Amino acid sequence: MKKPIIGIVGRARLDIDSKKAILCYESLNRSVNKNGGIPFLILPNQDVEYSISIPNKVPRLTDNEKEDLKRLVDMCDGIIQPGGNRLFEYDQFIYEYAKEKDIPILGICAGMQLICLNEINEDNILRKVNDNDTHQEKEEKYVHKVILEDNGILMDILKEKEFMVNSRHTYCVDKLGDLKLLAKSEDDIIEAVQVKNKKFIVGIQWHPESMFTYDDIQYKMFEYFINKCKPKE
Repeated sequence: MKKPIIGIVGRARLDIDSKKAILCYESLNRSVNKNGGIPFLILPNQDVEYSISIPNKVPRLTDNEKEDLKRLVDMCDGIIQPGGNRLFEYDQFIYEYAKEKDIPILGICAGMQLICLNEINEDNILRKVNDNDTHQEKEEKYVHKVILEDNGILMDILKEKEFMVNSRHTYCVDKLGDLKLLAKSEDDIIEAVQVKNKKFIVGIQWHPESMFTYDDIQYKMFEYFINKCKPKE
């Protein structure tokens, strides 16, 4: 069977320590490779310095730029919308086009928030996590517990009702709209959602790509997603 091509959306952010722009986390690349996928980085295609740009100040995508992004997505069997600290129009466009084609999508952290922003037609669905909430501990392997819903796809995949996860997000989702709830944290923050009536569109708030080398539960996440993306012979 051919290996699936997994498009990883380049998420430009400035690394505070090195002062360099990061477009793809190495852990995502390794997670896809380790589970039998071919990682394929989809980069922004506008002449913009994304690591320092303000999203609403970036020029709108032209029709030609949209067509170029469609060509890239058409090459993919699955899409990963990764974490980051800002979202641009190209992120949203890639998501909507992949959804239209029913390509499996895994949204991680900001990627989950992108799914929610695109699916919930309401204002103020995000709120800043309180400083005393245990959701911003970047260096810790395990930060808080996640509790899965009994009738969700994550329960089918991970086979565990509760487990510990890492956590490094500043914002969280406060509303579900028509999304299916898959998991919450101990302090009632939404941790995973699913778009209904699609092959596979799941958003999770934690970072399994940083855990799969030491946590078998998170390894299952990528194993299932990559298998879901495998093209039919």
